[in-house]
Amino acid sequence: MEIQDNTVVTLSYHVRKKDEEGELVDFSGQSYPLRFLVGTGKMLPYFEEQLKGRNHNETFAFRLPADFAYGKKDESLIKTIPIQEFTEKEGYTKETLEIGSFIRYENSEESQSGQIIDKSRKDIKVDFNHPLAGQDLFFKGNIISVRKASFEEIERQHHIEPDGIRFQ
Repeated sequence: MEIQDNTVVTLSYHVRKKDEEGELVDFSGQSYPLRFLVGTGKMLPYFEEQLKGRNHNETFAFRLPADFAYGKKDESLIKTIPIQEFTEKEGYTKETLEIGSFIRYENSEESQSGQIIDKSRKDIKVDFNHPLAGQDLFFKGNIISVRKASFEEIERQHHIEPDGIRFQ
């Protein structure tokens, strides 16, 4: 069966930054493959487009430009926040707010996750871009199986595992 909307795809893959020789970002092997329902908007759209038309046991390799992956880095998403806005009640202290740490920031207007990229005595600078924003990605893998989605899967917009466990 060919990959198209409303099919459930199971595949193994490696994703690297830039090209086939780039830094390994993520992988899913044969023992713990990635399984998803095509066309639900839960995967990167361009990723799905590159898989459509392929079949069971096919291999794939393609580059996903940053614009079609997680987008360009948006400088407006890099914000300086006073340390005093983080309280121990929320689990943060001056000592736990370290460069490289990922944090959750909430105020009356928004709730975001980001990475601390700089710190002073009074402020922290947080990058709220996706960690892979601005990066071209290279995917390589194998399509383990393709099957038509059930009515229930299409209605729920999510695949149902072979053991019957239903995810939301």
